[in-house]
Amino acid sequence: MKNYIILASTFLFAVIAKAQWVTQASSFANSSYGINSISIVDANVVWATAYDTAYNTPVRKFTRTINGGTTWSAKNVNGANGWDFTSISAYNKDTAWVSMVDNNNGGGKIYRTNDGGNNWTAQTTALFTSPDGWADFVHFFNQNNGVCVGDSNTGYWEIYTTTNGGTTWTRIPANNVPANLSGETANDNAFSVKGNKVWFGTGAGRVYKSVDKGNTWTVSNTGLTDVTRVAFKDANNGIATDGGLLVKTSDGGTTWTPLFYTGNFFDYDLCYVPGTNGTYVSTGWGPGSDGSSYSTDDGATWVTLDGVGHHAVSFLNASTGWSGGVNTSSTVGGMFKWNGSFVGAGLANKGDLSSLFVDVYPNPFVNQAILTVHSEENAKDMTIELTDIMGNIVYKTHQFDNNSAVIQRGNLANGIYFYQVYQANKVIACGRLMAQ
Repeated sequence: MKNYIILASTFLFAVIAKAQWVTQASSFANSSYGINSISIVDANVVWATAYDTAYNTPVRKFTRTINGGTTWSAKNVNGANGWDFTSISAYNKDTAWVSMVDNNNGGGKIYRTNDGGNNWTAQTTALFTSPDGWADFVHFFNQNNGVCVGDSNTGYWEIYTTTNGGTTWTRIPANNVPANLSGETANDNAFSVKGNKVWFGTGAGRVYKSVDKGNTWTVSNTGLTDVTRVAFKDANNGIATDGGLLVKTSDGGTTWTPLFYTGNFFDYDLCYVPGTNGTYVSTGWGPGSDGSSYSTDDGATWVTLDGVGHHAVSFLNASTGWSGGVNTSSTVGGMFKWNGSFVGAGLANKGDLSSLFVDVYPNPFVNQAILTVHSEENAKDMTIELTDIMGNIVYKTHQFDNNSAVIQRGNLANGIYFYQVYQANKVIACGRLMAQ
């Protein structure tokens, strides 16, 4: 038994360590466009926004895939000449919002599309008037409820909320948000969301937090001089960075302590991998900063994945994620899709179903195995995926009967496989399964 466990662990490490990014074409006609924001709807639908890596001209181009990145389609935000993106938030393949700014004159806007990006409408009740207005990010919790955050304007943070998809944005009162320090601004797209909770980082090393979708806020000092990225894995635990140093919190951001780490941490972007116990991915771009890495122990140890330049990064679950690159043409480069799996690196959100545990019998199996989800609640909208030791998906089923599903052997070869159980695109259980 010990030999089997050691062997399985070795294979599992190989899955993670050898997993690679697969290059996809972002389809931008202009070359040298990077990606500064990614919004993943599901395993097929992803939106991303572009920027000029030479910083010569404003960019209003975005790209979208509806087939998991096999093809991407690039378009413009109509009416946004002279504006640059700071973030994107997508609801489905048709509906998305972007925050944009005028880098030269100040001011910001929120645009919405309802037809897959063919047409965009500026949502005029989110003012962000120049010269001080600046839309740092926009996020939608669902089709109707959203928040957009901007730098201090007319004396306090310019934060709006909406309950009707942005048709009407309402600025929160000054008393609902602690005042910014002199010269303190938020960093573009430097925010994290878990449920109704939102955190964003500032150039003064502070993190603002809302527990009610952006209506009221508190603030804390991290000990850093700047917070360029912040990422939470749940309501209590998260990490923040100034691009080099890391700090961590276990009380939702009320207090922060230094996180002393080993390995290569990259400074462009940082994200948590949903469905894992403590896996984060970092990306970097620029001379001496190209690369990507991951940590499976809440940021304490970082393992380098490659030395290629990566921009924004986002994961849907343990086996589905994208990062941005730089394209050389409309058909070469610009996006990276994750081609591995962090299954077995840990499991989070076990509370998604009350008192949940999963068993698979028999294991090892010859012809079929039965996976059963034991919970106080009925297993609704569940999916099982099997991946091989190289991270390839080899089996999937949605067929559950009384919280149990049959995994058919089919053409699966003898060997070790890793199963994931999803509910609403969240991994709620994972483990090993052997076919013999």
